[in-house]
Amino acid sequence: MAERPRVYKTEGVILKRRNIGEADTIFTVLSEREGKFDAVARGVRKARSRMRGHLEPLTRSRLMLAQGRSLDVFTQAETVDPYRNVREDLERTAVALSCVELVDRFTIEHAEAGAIYHLLVALLEALDEGLQATVSRHFELDLLAAAGYELQLGACTLCGGRLPAEETLLAPAAGGLVCANCRPVAGEGRLVSVAVIKVLRHARSVEIREFGALRMPPEVEAELRAALGAVVRYHLDRELNVPRYLRDVEALPG
Repeated sequence: MAERPRVYKTEGVILKRRNIGEADTIFTVLSEREGKFDAVARGVRKARSRMRGHLEPLTRSRLMLAQGRSLDVFTQAETVDPYRNVREDLERTAVALSCVELVDRFTIEHAEAGAIYHLLVALLEALDEGLQATVSRHFELDLLAAAGYELQLGACTLCGGRLPAEETLLAPAAGGLVCANCRPVAGEGRLVSVAVIKVLRHARSVEIREFGALRMPPEVEAELRAALGAVVRYHLDRELNVPRYLRDVEALPG
């Protein structure tokens, strides 16, 4: 990545924050041009700060920063889209935070992340427009592909053979669906139903908004979530924090 000027502008989505000292906050940002980076906002927690509200997680903002010795410093911030409908709905907030956590885990600082940035913006826009929370499944598949882990769904990922319309192994180590003959060498995985395979293939052939219009039976959505969750955990080699919170939110009455 080219050397940045002393003062530079960028646009990004605020992923997370952590407070330091009495009034400062370090924000993690995902930007199309700068990738993922941390920067500090001095005095942002003071009531008179002009940047308050423009640097909240799940906000897309135009940013001006100055290079610092250890961390760059925010000098200006202006909201592009607050995704207010997402932030005012508990379930959509939880879904968005879950996807943001995935982005944070699948990216490294200052590495090229333009494709992932656009995927995240599309996800936040879809949720903000009121599309179903299941759009996060589409996002997970796209994110896996952008990170170099695209699932092979059209044929057996090991032998290339045709997959009959039957329950089939989804093996993360193999990189996708595996026929019955190849199962012994595919590694661990999860058997998925024909309905889930159809949804996975549909997701890879349409844009996120079209996928968001798809109505799935609850049992299919639950199976799909579990299957993709297992793939994500395999590649990250760790459990994620937000999905547990999301399950608690969905269990709330009403």
